[in-house]
Amino acid sequence: MSYNLPSRDHQTGEITLADAIAALPNADMPERRRQEIASALRTVARALQRPPERVPAEPRQLSARLKEIAPDALGISLRRWNNIRSLARTGLGLVLKMSPGRNVNLLSDSWDALSNRLQSPWVRTPLSRFMRFCSAAGIEPSAVNESTFDEFRARLDTTLVRDPNAVFRQMVRAWRSAQDAVEEWPRVAVTVPDRRKRWTLGWPAFPPSLKTDCDAWLNRLAGCDPFEEVPIRPVRASTVKRREWQIRAFASALVLRGREPGTLTSLAALIEIDNFKEGLRLFIDRSGGKRTGSIRELACILTAIARNHLQVDKVTLSEMAKINRRLEVDRGGLAEKNRARLRQFDDPDNVIALLSLPEKLMRIAARNRKAHAGALQAQTATAIAILLMAPIRISNLSELDLERDLIRPGRGKQLHIVLAAEQVKGQAPLEYPLPPPTVDLVEQYLEKFCPRLASPRCTALFRGRGEGAKASNTLRQQISDTLHKYTRIKMNPHLFRHATAKIFLDQNPGQHEVVRRVLGHKSINTTTSFYTGLETAAAVRHFGAAILKMRHKNNDR
Repeated sequence: MSYNLPSRDHQTGEITLADAIAALPNADMPERRRQEIASALRTVARALQRPPERVPAEPRQLSARLKEIAPDALGISLRRWNNIRSLARTGLGLVLKMSPGRNVNLLSDSWDALSNRLQSPWVRTPLSRFMRFCSAAGIEPSAVNESTFDEFRARLDTTLVRDPNAVFRQMVRAWRSAQDAVEEWPRVAVTVPDRRKRWTLGWPAFPPSLKTDCDAWLNRLAGCDPFEEVPIRPVRASTVKRREWQIRAFASALVLRGREPGTLTSLAALIEIDNFKEGLRLFIDRSGGKRTGSIRELACILTAIARNHLQVDKVTLSEMAKINRRLEVDRGGLAEKNRARLRQFDDPDNVIALLSLPEKLMRIAARNRKAHAGALQAQTATAIAILLMAPIRISNLSELDLERDLIRPGRGKQLHIVLAAEQVKGQAPLEYPLPPPTVDLVEQYLEKFCPRLASPRCTALFRGRGEGAKASNTLRQQISDTLHKYTRIKMNPHLFRHATAKIFLDQNPGQHEVVRRVLGHKSINTTTSFYTGLETAAAVRHFGAAILKMRHKNNDR
């Protein structure tokens, strides 16, 4: 079979989908099949919002980009999208050197015999690709070694599987299960490389006295002793947890800079001026030499410990204060990362997709034949509907309680979300009257779907597996995944605070006081510094529309 592939280096990714379409063989392939493959490759390009001439056909890069595609948001069913991926994989396999998406070669007799010993499909299926890979390479079970797994992992990068790392992890878990289930299974050990860069040490690495001293300080922060005078008001449990990690991380930084763990016997050892400087240097090095807000926060925390917990001398405090001033960063407005994420809401279609998603999800949930899956969709719809009208933090959202936080002020359908001061980060009470459409959605969720998720005794609005509220991290991921799946919008629940502020200010320029009250900011300066400038895109659109209107009037003369 002869191909018309241009003479380019496949490894550099210079071959595009357009090149692959042009190189599909004309002979030895039915024309209908050829057209199906070409159409699938063009659909992939459209899904990536690029012309085929601008989409590299390099498997590893293409696989990573395809993983971000949300077929539901494109109006393509998951089944149809899987067919498109399969056809695209077939087409690229005809013109590029890559592995098939699914190994279809037969198992060797020895691998087939071992496979038949596996009773569980949850073990046999993840191992199938590896066993067929070994069979094709002539590698018998007795010949498997560590390099065999390395070669298999490298081969996964030449396919269009959604997540090669996940496929490999599943195979490793299945391999270990097979070793437990089948006595004759090869005893070769295999591990998944830990790609996380862990450097923070646990408390056992340090003298017990350091943790004792740290616990005493944390107890003061939390106000555990109501009769002890403290210079600040008690902090929330989440803040205590973060402060504990910051102290442990700073002590670990000193160890990485050459200090012996045994010498760090108390908090006083951490704030010795040489140690104070040396520990902060590591954090600056890790940030690429840049000062960051988190580094300055850590420096200020250590200074507060020196002043309020250890009562160190004025000379040391003065030197620490000078260092803190050098670490100051410009906090004018939102971080660039958040500003970049908010640009997707300059597109009116994205705004409409976000605002209409709760009702869309609830309709999907009502049609879902799987009771539990439908209930989770309705739960997510309710969470998003509340965030749009009451952009509270995820910790408050996940902990909403039907008896404590959802208040009905009358006999009608009015429903208020009421958060006490001690529940809110800014220590200021918040109250959000929900509009009727949102109330209707909440009531539909409570009546039809909530009973499927937990026992009636549970009073949490968003129920987890037990009788309590769903964990905030679980709800956060549930919301983010659903948003991407149905709208292609990438955002976490916290971004709702910024997104709803932007959407409001685009329609009501300058009304920062409304945003301040809704978000619970203590100072209007916080609100204006965050959101001044977010209306720029809307202002430019209005400006451009006015100019074009004048141009059209002039052309009509």
